[in-house]
Amino acid sequence: MKIVCTIDGIIFVTAPPDIVKISDEDLDWIAPKNVPVEEKIAALHQKGAILVILTKCSAGASAHAIGSGAVNVAAPKVTVADTVGEGDTFNAGFLAQLSNTGLLNIEKIAKLSAVELTAALKYAAKVAAITVSRSGANPPYLAEL
Repeated sequence: MKIVCTIDGIIFVTAPPDIVKISDEDLDWIAPKNVPVEEKIAALHQKGAILVILTKCSAGASAHAIGSGAVNVAAPKVTVADTVGEGDTFNAGFLAQLSNTGLLNIEKIAKLSAVELTAALKYAAKVAAITVSRSGANPPYLAEL
């Protein structure tokens, strides 16, 4: 059965997601720019997201879990060749880090510590940085990390 729901203008063909990864630009698209980021993230939590990951291009990324403060990481400094695939690679890196550390299940995601979130964000930022340093959507091989 397909369940259709909307979260502030975005249509999901499932239940509301447990993890929402969104860029700062997309967040401004679904909510007015004059609304503070914290309020926008709180609205996503209220709609069912357990974890909100906000990517901010060269300004890094942050993770916002229900019941805890934000965790921020800087973006690695690279020469950008092409941004195609950056977001997808970031997502894959974040989920891969959780999987590699045995944390990729809903019960554990709901209880991630600041240290665990920081590690996943740093890994995701690292793989995304490698991707943007190359032409085309060309993510790194595991051996390159």
